[in-house]
Amino acid sequence: MRLSLPILGIACLALHGTHAEVREVWKDITSNKDIQLSQSGYSSLIKHLDDALPNVSVDKVVADANHEMTITKGRYKWPATKDDNEFDNESWYPQGISSSVDAGDAKYTKNHLFLVSWYAKKNKEKGVRITFVNTSVSPPKYRQVLLVEPTGTSSKPSFKTVGVHAGGIAWYGSLLYVADTDNGVRIFDVDHIYKVKDGDGAGRQSNGDYHAYGYKYVLPQVRKFKVHGDPKDHEYTYSCLALDRTSNPPAIVFGEYYHAADGDASRVARFDLDSTTHLLKVNSDNIATASKVLLHGEHRVQGAITVNGRYFLSQSNGDDGSDIIGYTVGDKSSKQYHLLPPGSEDLTYDGDAKILWTLTEHVGERYIIGTGIGEISK
Repeated sequence: MRLSLPILGIACLALHGTHAEVREVWKDITSNKDIQLSQSGYSSLIKHLDDALPNVSVDKVVADANHEMTITKGRYKWPATKDDNEFDNESWYPQGISSSVDAGDAKYTKNHLFLVSWYAKKNKEKGVRITFVNTSVSPPKYRQVLLVEPTGTSSKPSFKTVGVHAGGIAWYGSLLYVADTDNGVRIFDVDHIYKVKDGDGAGRQSNGDYHAYGYKYVLPQVRKFKVHGDPKDHEYTYSCLALDRTSNPPAIVFGEYYHAADGDASRVARFDLDSTTHLLKVNSDNIATASKVLLHGEHRVQGAITVNGRYFLSQSNGDDGSDIIGYTVGDKSSKQYHLLPPGSEDLTYDGDAKILWTLTEHVGERYIIGTGIGEISK
């Protein structure tokens, strides 16, 4: 069962309006063919971690949810109680969002799930966690899972936490793409979620137990795509990402975050996906090249996606309300829609409900919010 997702989106619009302002003309710079990523091999340690630890399915993780959200004013709201406070928590900040609609595999669609990434602002050694939110139950429930990178040896496999900002995520098949700002993107596999024992630290302990800073489950990295080559303008910054399932082939869309003081060099890049492997398409040298790159010059971009050929950017404005920027190739200019509360972040699209989802990061204003796609396609 899904909880009236279209209604949630409409409620958001009613709160914030749909006034649009004309923006700047975008420029196609795809012909440079210089935004590239190099694919690593699959982690050889995964099979050894499989042998060492209980492998738990997504359904079992979701069934073991131990926190609740509420729905208020058409938004999913994180808890703000004395014993369970994500709404005002200054230790962890939410960044990326994806869903089981993105995953597109019947294995994961028993419930409607959101996946949300958080980075540790305090206690940075804890890295990044992923929240599995089940919105098919009332109230919505969730469980936190720690991201880890395999380390150690075949006889003593271990793992460490992942120190990235995780500004964007995309769930495609069993793979979870996580933005690694200056380095490219890391790939995790939800078919290899491990159950560990409660305890301090992360990884294999001297007695052979595995800990994850008190988290019950960990999700391991299986490979990565690393920055490759020397772009004509400047290195690409992989600030955020999203999955476009409306294109053929599907694609991962990467956005860049720049302040106004950094100039007007912000770009958005699309990388085509292989629908069989669910990985970025690569050549014989395992190099993936962006299939479309647009220079747009917008600042403070926190999320980027394409839906039916139209580009959408999520733009934060400090303590003021956030905006969605919309642009279709061939238009004379882009449009700015004043829609969102402060602190908007990553984007994901639900093609079934026709809703563009985002989340907000500011302490005391943390929500998952939907916007009807029709209202920002005009």
